[in-house]
Amino acid sequence: MKSSVDVLEIITCILLILVSFVGNLCLFYSTRKCMTGRLETSFLLIFSLIFIHLIKNLVVNVMKIVYSSGCTLDSAGCKVLCFTGALTTSLAIWFMLHFALLYHQKLYQTVHPLSEPPNPDYQKHSLKVVSALWVTGMAVYLPVLLYTRKSEYLNAENDTDPLSTNRIHMDCLTDFGNKQVEFFYGEVFLVLIDVLPLATLVFVCFWMSFLLSERKKMAYGDIWIGDDDSEIEILRGAKFSILLMWLITPLWISHFILVYFLKGLAACVFFPAVLTALSSGFSALSPFLLMLVNYRMKLVSFCDAKEKKPTPQPANVILSPYA
Repeated sequence: MKSSVDVLEIITCILLILVSFVGNLCLFYSTRKCMTGRLETSFLLIFSLIFIHLIKNLVVNVMKIVYSSGCTLDSAGCKVLCFTGALTTSLAIWFMLHFALLYHQKLYQTVHPLSEPPNPDYQKHSLKVVSALWVTGMAVYLPVLLYTRKSEYLNAENDTDPLSTNRIHMDCLTDFGNKQVEFFYGEVFLVLIDVLPLATLVFVCFWMSFLLSERKKMAYGDIWIGDDDSEIEILRGAKFSILLMWLITPLWISHFILVYFLKGLAACVFFPAVLTALSSGFSALSPFLLMLVNYRMKLVSFCDAKEKKPTPQPANVILSPYA
């Protein structure tokens, strides 16, 4: 009979997988038209977010379900689990920062228009940035893939301790073989590459909040000028970037505190399920918020051009010979 620890973790993983799969599938469907047009928000960026969200849930959480069901996890499984979990977490933060910076730039140009409006190639720029982030993420976490293994000592303890059975976070160990490398790389560098982008994301979102309030106070001779679809998309993108920041930041901070400072709670029944919910919650919920950026608009979802329909000419119109 399975322990309540395993049952709670399995239920949590199943719920996260279902929610994430539905949300990311809908997000992909709503942005698939962008593949053939010029992108306002790069489809590659959205597709990368969808991909890492699905990998987070369909690989990491499925492996947790298998492991909690009673199957053993070898060193290869530990490598895949730790590498994939850490990589997808960092990439989600980096891609969200890139997403927020795109809308911050557009919002700033809307509030403070230049004399000569710029004509940036968002698609080409985003292609370079997203590709660089993928390469950087792979390079940064390669040592984790190489030096992670199954801890034989902890496994032997778990066999005699019913409260510690099937706990992946205790059974997998990343050992670099050098205390200095483990401290500077494992405990300092890997934390900073998440903390610094998160801090930048918070700063950018607070700046966008100031720009939104500044735009709200703008008056045009006491006459309200309506927004076109592109401006509505920019405003929504900025607002949802702020909302996504308030989602990803508390989740990451809570997970970090539990892992590094509250290790004594590892004996609690709910601890593995809470860690799973904190690490995968953003991947499950963020796609639904991203879809709302272009909700009920005439824009092709996340694309740069409006759907233009030809204006029919009345048949009885007589053109002036002086036209």
